[in-house]
Amino acid sequence: MAHVHRLALAALLLLLAGTAQAQTPLMVAADHSLTVAQYIVKGVPSPARVWHDAELRRAVEVLQKLAAEDPLKLPRLESAASHDVFARLIAPVPLAHDTTTATLPEGATPVALPREPTTASELRAAIANLSAYAQPLGGLALLYAKPLAGDFCFDAELAESTRVALEVNGRLLLLLNRARQLYAKGKTPYWLRRAHEQVSYGSALTIRGALFIYSARRAFRPEWRAKLMTSLQNWIPTVMSMMPEATHPPILAHLHGLMLEDPKGYAEWQVLQHGMTFGGHGPVTFAKPRRGAKKHRKRP
Repeated sequence: MAHVHRLALAALLLLLAGTAQAQTPLMVAADHSLTVAQYIVKGVPSPARVWHDAELRRAVEVLQKLAAEDPLKLPRLESAASHDVFARLIAPVPLAHDTTTATLPEGATPVALPREPTTASELRAAIANLSAYAQPLGGLALLYAKPLAGDFCFDAELAESTRVALEVNGRLLLLLNRARQLYAKGKTPYWLRRAHEQVSYGSALTIRGALFIYSARRAFRPEWRAKLMTSLQNWIPTVMSMMPEATHPPILAHLHGLMLEDPKGYAEWQVLQHGMTFGGHGPVTFAKPRRGAKKHRKRP
């Protein structure tokens, strides 16, 4: 499940580029995206139909090659020419026997649900299905984050691809926890224990990456930074509530460090912080940084 590390890698690119600390806003990339027909000629499946995981994987691979030539040719959310392609990339994943919508946070994208999975085999199939989609989806945030090392940004696309990365991790953990409940009175099979460990570890990296991406103020117009915060508020508490408590301290330390580095945005961070509850002990709180206080933070 290597896909869960991609968002953390995107955040590392931001760190290396100094994006979060710099003050000058980046220019939103010019729209040189192709038409739907041109993307299809290059190998992207038609966005007029729902993609299977293999088609989504092929689309991302084509776009990776295209971005290596000219990142301005990537599909754009707000483009009349390429909106349909980008919308298909982040469209709800069609999961067999998935009813996680009933327990998703407010604002989550609904998915058409055939019926509730009631057996271990059905849940395992749904988990495998979502994981297959998650692998190519994991590359989207990285694809739109790479240009930040230069002098322009894809803020709308980065915000939406980050949301998708968080949503995929949340849906996987919901399915995994449902499967674990079936074995509550017996021995949990190895495949389930291993999958939960991998997804939990990857989710922790994804959350830290998403937090760092949000901290890159110069990479977002105000409206898209606000939408990204909404995604963090919707998904991070849900995801963390299903992760082992041992994975929480590094996330808390990371959040604390970002708050210390961004005293002007303390109120924004506090809204997210108050939604992050752990082990039934209530919201996590840290002291508000004093103006002029020295910053001490260990790099993750």
